[in-house]
Order: sequence, then structure tokens, then C-alpha cells
Amino acid sequence: MSQEPITPNVETEQQDIPNYPFPFAPHSLSIPAEYERLRNECPVARVHMPYGGDAFLPTRYQDIAKAFGDPKCAPILRSDGDVPRMEAGDVTGTSASNDSLFSVSDARHNKLRRVVTQAFTVQAANKLRPRVVEVTHALVDAMERSGPPADLFEDYAIQTPMTVLCEMLGIPQREERFLRESARIALSTVASPQERYAQAMKLRQYLTPIITQAQEEPADNVLGLLVRAQQQGDHVMKESEMYSFAMGMIIAGFETVSTTFTNSAFIVLQDPELLARLRTQIREPEQWGSAIEELLRVTPIGHGRPRITREPVQFGETTVPAGEVVFLSAVAANYDPAVFADPDEIRFDREIKPILSFGRGIHACLGQQIARMELQVLWETLLTRLPTIRLAVPPERVPWRADETLTFGPSNLPVAW
Repeated sequence: MSQEPITPNVETEQQDIPNYPFPFAPHSLSIPAEYERLRNECPVARVHMPYGGDAFLPTRYQDIAKAFGDPKCAPILRSDGDVPRMEAGDVTGTSASNDSLFSVSDARHNKLRRVVTQAFTVQAANKLRPRVVEVTHALVDAMERSGPPADLFEDYAIQTPMTVLCEMLGIPQREERFLRESARIALSTVASPQERYAQAMKLRQYLTPIITQAQEEPADNVLGLLVRAQQQGDHVMKESEMYSFAMGMIIAGFETVSTTFTNSAFIVLQDPELLARLRTQIREPEQWGSAIEELLRVTPIGHGRPRITREPVQFGETTVPAGEVVFLSAVAANYDPAVFADPDEIRFDREIKPILSFGRGIHACLGQQIARMELQVLWETLLTRLPTIRLAVPPERVPWRADETLTFGPSNLPVAW
């Protein structure tokens, strides 16, 4: 006779249910020790989220990777209601209608993704590389003309992916401030649903004439690709899906790259030996990609993303029931010593193993190859053109972001050379 699987009572296993997200020390990107404690004592723990109650937090690489790839751990929809979450309003990216890659069925998601994947492959990233090289050199030229100190975030990190994004969508870069404000509100943990909706409508209104023009004369860019797909009919891409995809690119397309680069620079520029080792990697092109991958592994930019279980899911000895939120932290995965030996050490010659910074499975970050290429060029140009680059102020005086967005780290990064 078969027996029902026993589900350990996670709440009774934990003496205290910690609050999430775990705080970083002031002006620090060192990983909180709570991840390692839970990994050893309660690898699938209950945590109090800022809004909506308690969620499950796996802290082992294998469990986080499984959750990213398991269709039973699905993206959260607005119809899921008041779920445990980071945000005051709805979970970022949720939609009341089936008009985004996150809210459609898996079958529809895969079809839509196949339509746009060609613009985000390694080959597509390599095609964009010469333009990114050109942009980064122009930005360093401007920094040298102005002289030190410079702000590595405003003057360099955010300008590069912003330029690429605008050119991919055929959007004038003079609208940068509006696009940044749209992303800021979309990624806010304190903005109300009304504020988010109002800004989303402003963004959609802004895109309407641009998309109308593209429908009349589709260009050889991502927006042209979306328009051509939409013109083939709803069976390929609905107009609402085209708008949603373009808006999603704007919200995520420059924020993650600029934050990752700035945060990694904050880490590297505090350690002259590490900076020297990174500079030597430039002379080894076959190793350069691995060096940037290691920086991606160790650089935190946010606390993670939620999924919801549509059916019970087994993580090791723990069964998470259906209808529970599972919060997936790339930080926890990328610092698991079972996968990355001595995870706190930055090793540019580390054996390559898949990091989870971009997620995994059908909902993995579509733009990850372009992001990798941009980060490689940002670092290569900076270290080649400004070999004596350094922080212009002590680390504790670097301005820090307010704790009100899904990303964190320096708000500005003063540097000299």
C-alpha cells in the first residue's frame, strides 16, 4: 500500500521566521550571512515578506534552479490577488489581461518567444558589439574632456544600455528621462497600483505614434520585428502583446545592465589586486567572457523574483503545497558552496558553471546575451582607456539608493583617474 508523502512542517522547524529581504550592511554589497545559515539549517525556509504574508525561500542552488525551470512554479498573475511580495502594489510584471510573456500560457509564451528570439541571440549581440564599443569610447571621451571626478553611473553605465535600447526600438534618446521614470515607477516597491497604471498608460501613449510609424515603414530593428509579427495576425502576435513587449524592454532593458555594472565596479574598485587581475584578463580574449561571468555571479543587484506553485512541488525533503509563493534569489544560488567552491572569493579562472543571475527555463531573461556583451564592452573600454580608474571617495561616502526599488546599490559612483 502506497503512503502519502510526508511534508515537513517548515514553520515548526524554524525557531523564528525571518523578515525578507535580508538587509545588507550600509554601503556594502557583501552577501548577508542569513542565506548561509538557512542553507545549513533550513534550506527551504518560510520568510515574512514586506507585503501579503509569508513565502518560501529556497537557498540551495539545486532547489532554486528547479523552481526556475519547473512549470508548476509559475509566474504570478494579478488574478492571484494579495500574494506575499516585495511591492506595495501588484507584483511587478503582472497583468490583468493575457498581453505579456509573463501572463500567457506556456504554449503561447513559447510561440511569442520564438518570434522575437532572433533579436537576442549571441549572433545578434555580436552584431551590436561594434556600436556598443563606439558608444563607450564616446562616453569616455566626454569624461576625459570634463576631467575627473566623473559619475560612473550617470556618465557611463546607464548611457550605454540606454543608447542600445533606444536604437533597438527606434526611440529618440532625448526621451531618456521619461523612459527612466517609467522604469523607476515600474520597479518601485512603494508606488501604488494607481501610480503604476498611470505611468504605464503614459508610456503606451508615448509609444503609439512610434509604433504607428513603424507599422507604415517597419525598420530593421526589434520594433520592426514586432510590427511584422503583429501584421501577420493574432495567431503570431496580438497588437497588445507587441505593446507589452516593447514596454517590458524599456522597463528592464537598461536598468539591470547599468546596475550590474555599477555594483560590480563598486566591488572591484575597492580592491587594487582584483582590479589588476581583471585588467590582465582583457589580454586573454578566450577568458574574458568567463571573467565577466564571475563578476555577474558575485554582484547582487536585487533580492530575487517570486513564483507561485500551481501544484505541490518537492524541494529535497520539503513539499511546498499548491498556491504558495516561492521567492527565488539568484544571490542565494550563486553563493552556494556546493556548486561554487569558496563562493566569497572572486576567481576569474573559476570552472564555468551556470549562474542563475538571468533565471532559467522558459522565463529566463531574453536579453541576457546582449547584457553579457554590454558588460564585457563596458569593462573592456573602461580599463583600456582609463587604466588608473579608482573611487574618488571612500566607499562609505558613495551615495546609495533609497530602499524603495527592486534593485539596490550605489545611486552614483564618483571615480577619478
